[in-house]
Amino acid sequence: MKKTFTLFVATIMALCSYAQEKNSAIPEDFGTTVVLQGTKTVKIPFTITNTGSNNISHVTYELSSDGEVIKKRQTSISIRPGEKGQITLSIKPETECKKSKMEFTITQVNGKSNTSEKTTATGNVVTILEKPTVTPLVEEFTGTWCGWCPVGFDGMERAHETFGNKASLIAIHYEDPMAVSEFQSLVSRVDGFPSAILDRGSDFYPAANDLKKKIESDINEKIAAGTIEVNAAWASATKNAINIVTKTKFVYSDDNANYAIGYAITEDGMKGSGSNWAQTNNLSKNSGYSSIPFWYNAPSKVTNIEFNHVGVAAWGLEDGIEGSVSPEFQAGEEQTYTYKANISGKKLIQNKSKLTVIAILIDRSNGSIVNTAQTTIEDYNPTGINDIESTEMTNNKNKDGEFYDLSGRKVNAPKKGGIYIVNGRKVSIGK
Repeated sequence: MKKTFTLFVATIMALCSYAQEKNSAIPEDFGTTVVLQGTKTVKIPFTITNTGSNNISHVTYELSSDGEVIKKRQTSISIRPGEKGQITLSIKPETECKKSKMEFTITQVNGKSNTSEKTTATGNVVTILEKPTVTPLVEEFTGTWCGWCPVGFDGMERAHETFGNKASLIAIHYEDPMAVSEFQSLVSRVDGFPSAILDRGSDFYPAANDLKKKIESDINEKIAAGTIEVNAAWASATKNAINIVTKTKFVYSDDNANYAIGYAITEDGMKGSGSNWAQTNNLSKNSGYSSIPFWYNAPSKVTNIEFNHVGVAAWGLEDGIEGSVSPEFQAGEEQTYTYKANISGKKLIQNKSKLTVIAILIDRSNGSIVNTAQTTIEDYNPTGINDIESTEMTNNKNKDGEFYDLSGRKVNAPKKGGIYIVNGRKVSIGK
């Protein structure tokens, strides 16, 4: 009898646990949203994962700012078990320049208590005085086997012609001779080929007009938390490593931020022989694509073409490099970080004179891209300088010696943030 009763209790407990698990949702942390002072409302997307066994039809949530509940509502949302959904809430930002801690809590799922272990997501809303310059990151996913990928090829070329260095472009190849392991983890972010993502947002079809509109919108409307600058020079005559100096500057102050810098290298003019280098072309004589004359007039297999913006190497591509940005900073304060990128094992690289270094400022709290910058690589200076060091300058003088530019010319008034030669050492001028 005792054994039967114990089994009965265990069964009831299991059924209760199962019932609780039916309605369960986890909200994801939503990073930092930056808004200009005077903006009436700001829209913030909140991602929710259905961790229960029932379809979710609606949730009840609380939204608080600096510990004070500012919204408590029920909203409709359709999410199947194991999948994600998103709601977007309009929030009235602060009237003064400040950082507000936000908390988004799902209290009920389908009218029942949310049984998830994690019911609250956190983020920040930062109100600032002026809009920083934004350089978007476009990551386009392509492959020579993909018959519709010439659409993305054309879109990227036109984007470069239109925006130049005002947009950072990376063509990420998959399952073809230009596929590089460092970029493959990003492929899971898209549903098919060709696709593109802007600043690690949702994927879209990279037709030229759509790509142009998205880049223009990002440049004109995005409010970034900070800016980044980059300079690069070969570390030696062998060109097996690159000294990269980045400078970040944020538009607000923080003592517990979570940003980092990642790097990507792209190459233009890549070519190869063999069938795997031939681009499959479904646009050939396809009347719907007569507006793209090169691919419309080309055969169904295009050989001997040059591929541009090809991602050939990367470091800290998704989460950035640990320690590359201090978690404590003041608004307008410049941080300098130096990274030595070893490319000796990057066998795909064909022509080192056609490389571009892209520095990527990442919000690690949600994986989004804050801002980017890009540069070509300066020649190695034959004085034997192999590394970039940091130094401080007062009244255009330095205790270590005189300043020379990277061409060996003496500089009487070095600029803060520049890279110079001092006593046979390459230095980056700090404060």
